[in-house]
Amino acid sequence: MPFHISVELLEPLYQATAMDGEHAEWPPHPARLFCALVGHADLEDAAHRMALTWLEAQEPPVVTVPARPLEAEHPRAAWVVTNIVDPGKVTHGLLPGRTAGGVPRTWAQKTLSGTRMVFSWAAEPGEELAPVMKELARRVPYFGRSTGAGLLDAWCGPDEPGEEHGGRQRWRPAANGEYPKGSRPIRIPYRGYLAWLEEAFEEQRPSWSQSVTHHYLDPDHTDRDEPAVAEGPFSDLLTFSFAPGVALDPRWTLELTGQLRSMVMGTLEAMGHDVEAMTTVHGHKNSPDDPRPVAYLALPFTGHHHADGMLRGLGIALPREMPRQDRKALLAALLRHDGGLRWIRFADGEPLDLVRVSPADHDQWPQTVQPGTWQEPSTVWTTVLPMVLDRFPKKYEEAAWADSIAASCIAAGLPEPAQVQVSPRGALVPGARGVDGFPVRRKDGERPLPSCHVRLTFPIPVTGPVVLGSKKNFGLGLCRPEPDFQEDNQ
Repeated sequence: MPFHISVELLEPLYQATAMDGEHAEWPPHPARLFCALVGHADLEDAAHRMALTWLEAQEPPVVTVPARPLEAEHPRAAWVVTNIVDPGKVTHGLLPGRTAGGVPRTWAQKTLSGTRMVFSWAAEPGEELAPVMKELARRVPYFGRSTGAGLLDAWCGPDEPGEEHGGRQRWRPAANGEYPKGSRPIRIPYRGYLAWLEEAFEEQRPSWSQSVTHHYLDPDHTDRDEPAVAEGPFSDLLTFSFAPGVALDPRWTLELTGQLRSMVMGTLEAMGHDVEAMTTVHGHKNSPDDPRPVAYLALPFTGHHHADGMLRGLGIALPREMPRQDRKALLAALLRHDGGLRWIRFADGEPLDLVRVSPADHDQWPQTVQPGTWQEPSTVWTTVLPMVLDRFPKKYEEAAWADSIAASCIAAGLPEPAQVQVSPRGALVPGARGVDGFPVRRKDGERPLPSCHVRLTFPIPVTGPVVLGSKKNFGLGLCRPEPDFQEDNQ
């Protein structure tokens, strides 16, 4: 029998801000429900911990919600007291008159046609865990913002009625590895989520920093066959924008990415880590079986008829197989240690300011520095910075170069392309710079391997970032998905 957790709101309003910081989250994310359970559980109780561990390991649930929700024209507003920094100077008698900056805070909300929501898992928790799950659910006094009072319950039984009964609709998870058109990424629990939440709490980081999403099918979307998606070698991309108005010649790519790598390694060393042992960070493998290394990227403005090819920011792509301890250390170095990565030294030694493009406000940044620009699944990927071949073909023959590039794709953790277009000199993307005069060697004396621009067509969509060639760890060979080329926002 399926397992369900229901939420009965006391009023038909759902208050929870989406990751864009402006709209209300919809549908309610299963990860939010899991965090609510964790927040009111006794984690010293073995039964509570066992129940949460069981729940995080299940496949994503079906979410049944009221149909036709309406975004509130005006977000909910309330006065809140200012956080007290020095309790010795402020007494409790002054707190009611204190506000956060003299303005009310606001929260996005949805107006609902009903008050009941249900999360349904296919598996059963068993006789021992079922009553524990019921106890955990009944401990939670609200859902979403603390003003969203509600009653939670848990049980095993038949599926809840869907859209055909009572004006409700179901959001169903797409198959693993598929991103159907009309689907929406929704945050879900996953194996190890509880431990990551505890760690984030200890380090005073928000719970959304540990988010993992799964695509859900929009109930109004007509089901149809969609191609599977091949996951690329990188799971995450952190991007940093230059200050407004700053743009650098893309011929500085290797200089910038090499300096970025050096700064990351220096920060990790200052934090007390054994950087020499972190092969995923420095990129020098001890054996072919070592995990794939981090890619340090420079991000050029390309793909639009006004594009100039100039660099607008930097990126760091984290490989899927990166060891957990390396990932944790790298994220701490980039986001928290000494305020995080805020600048980088450039050619003359002067610092160049950097600003993190956070998930909460990424849509407010130019597309060039938005992570999604370089991660969106596509069957066609084209280089925006020249690719340096991994080996030297005897002479220029397009077929020989295409074979070499196809082998580079496989070496980079990508599928074998169905088609390879090679351009030994000119770029194939508006705004991108050609090959001639482009520095492609990091050090004097390196082999002068040939470089080119390429367009890759894969048999199925591939997620990014896509970067290939002998200098892929330093950003050369960076590709951009073809469908994004006509966007109007640089």
